[in-house]
Amino acid sequence: MKMNTLSRKIIIFGLLSIFFTNLNAQDQDNPWVIGFGINAVDFYPTNINGMVSETGVPTQWFDQFFNLKDNYNYIVAPSKLSIGRYINKHINLELALSINKLTKLGAIIKENESWSYFAADVNVNYDINNIVGQTGSFDPYAIVGGGLNIKESDAAPSLNSGLGTKFWFSEKFGVKMQSVYKHFFNDGSFPHFQHSASLIYKFGGFDGDNDGIYDKDDKCPEQFGLKEFNGCPDSDEDGTPDSEDECPDVYGPKNLKGCPDSDGDGIADKNDACPYIVGIAKRNGCPDADDDGVIDQRDACPNVAGPASNRGCPEPDTDKDGVIDRLDKCKYEPGIAANDGCPDFKIELEKKLTELASEILFMSGSDYFYQKYNDNLDQIADLMKEHGDLKYEIQGHTDDVGPAEANLKLSLRRVNKVLNYLVSQGVNQFNLSVKGYGEEKPIDTNDTAEGRARNRRVEIKVIE
Repeated sequence: MKMNTLSRKIIIFGLLSIFFTNLNAQDQDNPWVIGFGINAVDFYPTNINGMVSETGVPTQWFDQFFNLKDNYNYIVAPSKLSIGRYINKHINLELALSINKLTKLGAIIKENESWSYFAADVNVNYDINNIVGQTGSFDPYAIVGGGLNIKESDAAPSLNSGLGTKFWFSEKFGVKMQSVYKHFFNDGSFPHFQHSASLIYKFGGFDGDNDGIYDKDDKCPEQFGLKEFNGCPDSDEDGTPDSEDECPDVYGPKNLKGCPDSDGDGIADKNDACPYIVGIAKRNGCPDADDDGVIDQRDACPNVAGPASNRGCPEPDTDKDGVIDRLDKCKYEPGIAANDGCPDFKIELEKKLTELASEILFMSGSDYFYQKYNDNLDQIADLMKEHGDLKYEIQGHTDDVGPAEANLKLSLRRVNKVLNYLVSQGVNQFNLSVKGYGEEKPIDTNDTAEGRARNRRVEIKVIE
C-alpha cells in the first residue's frame, strides 16, 4: 500500500520523538509555547448513529481508529496554530486554531463533495507526570476544554477531552501529538476525533548573557557563567566561582578560596612569604625549625633557638647562670636574673657572716671565746652596720659532751655572748635575734677533738 502524505508526516514526528528524548517540559522559566502543525478530523470511530463501514456494518467506538487512509480528513498544508501558557506544574492553558477540509463522513458527504472546517478551542492540559512520576522521555498530558466548531456555515460548541504528549529534542524545541474527542449537544453536529501533530517552541524566559541560566535565577546576569554556579563564571576552572575566587585568573583549591599554593603548606601563595618552601602559618608560610621567631633563611643557627638580635643564635652565658652575658653584670660569677646576673647579696652576705662566725671557737663546756676572735666579730659588726636594714639570727651549736639539756642552755649563752659583743660595737640590737640548737645540728663528728671543736660554733643567718 502506498503511504499517503499524512502518514509520512506522523511517522517523521514519531521518529523525532524517539531520537530526541531529553525531557524538558514547559515550565515557569519559559511559560509560553507556540505550536505550528497539521490536524486530521476523524468521524468514523465515534459511534455516530447510521454510519456504517464499507461492508454495511455499523461503526462502533474506536473502530478503525488508526485508519488514516480511509477515515482521516486532512489537508496537505500546515493547518493548526496553537499557543499555550504555563499556569503551574500541573496545568497548562492552550488556545488552538485549526482549519481543514471534510471529504470523509460516511454517506453524508457525497463523492467529489467537500465541506470547509474551522475550529477554535480553549483546553486545559493536565501533566500526567504528576501522577506517574517523571518518565524521562516524554511529557504526557490529559486534555479537557471546549471549542467552537464551524462546518460549512454551521457553528456549534463542543466539549473536548483527550490525551497528548510532548517530546523535547532541545531546550526549547519539540514536537507535540494529541488526539481530542469533541462532543456536541445537538443533532446537527457530528462528534469526532481531531488528531494533530505540531512542532512546538517554548519561550518567555530572558537570558541576557546567553549562558543558559535565565536572568531571574542568574546571580551574574551580565556575565556568561556556569549552571553549577548559578550563572557566575569560573575563569580559571578551579571549581571556585569568580565571585568567591580571590585569585580568579589562577587555578587554586577551594579551601584557599581559589588561590594557588605552590609549596603545598596550606598557605596561599599570595599570603606566603616563602611560596616555594614549606612553612608554617605563624611565620607567614616560611619555615622556622627551632621555633625561635627567626625564619630559617635568616637564621644563622636554624636548629638552635636564639634571638633575632643575634641572627637566631643563642647568646653566650659564660657563668651558665641563665643570664646572657649581654645582660649579665657579673658574667663570670653565677647569679640570678633578678639581680642582673649577679649573686644575691643576701646569700653572699650570709655566707660571709657565717664564715667569719664559724671561726669563733669556744672552750669545751664554756661560753668563753678567746680574744683573738675579736677581729672576726669586728668584721661581722661592720657588715651588719653596712646593711643595717636587714635582720639577723645568731644560731648557737655545741658538741655532744654532757647532757643535751645542758648543751642547749650552753648554746644560748654562747650566742648571747656574741650578740652582746656586736651590740657593743654599734650593731642595732633590734636587728638581732638568737636561737640555740645545742647538740642537734653537728657539722662534724663528735668522736674526735677536732670534730667536737668544729661543732662548738656560731652561725649567722639573714632573715629579712
